[in-house]
Amino acid sequence: MSNQTLTSKPVFMKPTKIFPAFLLLIFLLNCSFSNNEGYKIEVKIEGLSEAECYLAYHFGNRQYLQDTTMADAGGLLVFEGPERLDPGMYLVVLPGQQYFEIIVDQNQHFSLETKMGEFVPAMEFENSPDNQAFYEYLRFVSAKGQEVGPLREELHQEDTSPERIDEIREKLAEADQQVREKQNEYMEAFPDGLFTKVLLAQQEPEVPEAGIPETPEPGIPVDENEALRRQYQQYKNKFWNNIDFSDDRLLRTPVFHSMLNRYFNNVVIQVPDTVIKEADRIVDKARANDEVFKYVIWFLTNNAERSEIMGMDAVFVHMVEEYYMSGEAFWVEPDNLERIAQRAMRLKPLLIGNTAPDIEMYTRDGETLSLHDVEAEYLVIYFWDSDCPHCKRVTPALRDLYHRKKDQGVKVFAVNTEADRENWIKSKEEYNLDWINVNDIHNRSGFRDKYDIYSIPLLFLLDSEKTIMAKRITVDQIEEIITREIEQNR
Repeated sequence: MSNQTLTSKPVFMKPTKIFPAFLLLIFLLNCSFSNNEGYKIEVKIEGLSEAECYLAYHFGNRQYLQDTTMADAGGLLVFEGPERLDPGMYLVVLPGQQYFEIIVDQNQHFSLETKMGEFVPAMEFENSPDNQAFYEYLRFVSAKGQEVGPLREELHQEDTSPERIDEIREKLAEADQQVREKQNEYMEAFPDGLFTKVLLAQQEPEVPEAGIPETPEPGIPVDENEALRRQYQQYKNKFWNNIDFSDDRLLRTPVFHSMLNRYFNNVVIQVPDTVIKEADRIVDKARANDEVFKYVIWFLTNNAERSEIMGMDAVFVHMVEEYYMSGEAFWVEPDNLERIAQRAMRLKPLLIGNTAPDIEMYTRDGETLSLHDVEAEYLVIYFWDSDCPHCKRVTPALRDLYHRKKDQGVKVFAVNTEADRENWIKSKEEYNLDWINVNDIHNRSGFRDKYDIYSIPLLFLLDSEKTIMAKRITVDQIEEIITREIEQNR
């Protein structure tokens, strides 16, 4: 919020090109606000002359272009339009992508003055009390940061005495308290202001200590894990206490997206069933506002679809079935909705815990062999071809694993995906692949769709009942899972 440089280009991109193509959620075109007053923001910047400048705004974790204007020779520029702006945190972007932020809320007719290179220290507003107080807060926090910076460095020095450490910690606590008091002053002055909502959202929930006694009572065991579980549950339950889900202004700040990302990727335990339960809980909160509801649905669906954690596609499928296919995602066009639904239905049979789809393939001799007819304690399905660079590394590694584990009930059902039969046979012999080798040059079995093959190599691990245990994993991970399962079943 001080003198900064934008490090990414999204600020100049059109909204429809920011979000992932598989959803194409046009959030920004569905907002309706009164357009009777319009907006006019006059900006005077000392040291700026005859340059193109931009007004941009936050939305989620991106920034979008709102307006463009030219500064005159005296550094004066004016952003104005006949329709009111959607309230949020906006950015005045200057040459070299230097920028500073302003609050655009109910009052959209105001002016400001500042200096190049000294945006925060020199900033003054006219007819915008909330922005004036906002920058007074920024100056206060900056000054406190300069005070405590050397103290924090001294705190971590090896030669700092215990007495000095206590003194430093007391001063740091005092500075933190002063910042909180400054925040409270702002929130009291602007109880319904946007920055008040931002400050509240950034406050950590108050959670008591885990409650582990230093001197437990005789004869009563101390369950540290249970105490920590209770503390975690309290933290999780209070995480959203300071968020007003009925206020879509928060969407146009970096805060709301950041909290969603933190909660679902760092706070919630990364188990599909747990994530699904929490997703439904937060969606219910988001029903308080259509725009917030739309964004939460988009975030949760996209976050699950892009996750690199195995099994999170179950969350994606749940979101699509529960909210898109049910008709609740009212903003999605029919063509896009159909595409999203098809993607989810393709993934659904491949969810961990489901029975792997059967495929009837062909051996080198042209005989058919069904996947479900192969009996094995652990069956690895391996999709590969001889020219794939990654396959050239994975194939020998998987072959060595097979040789180590085949006496423990491990088999490999290796499906070659290339159209050149001679290459397949040649590679099989070069690698000395004595596992089950099959192909289906003409894809009569539909294996590409059934197993959602968009890249290779691709590995699935099945149990003796052909239940999917793991998928899209490495050879090392397969060995870890099999070794763990064997040890647990002894």
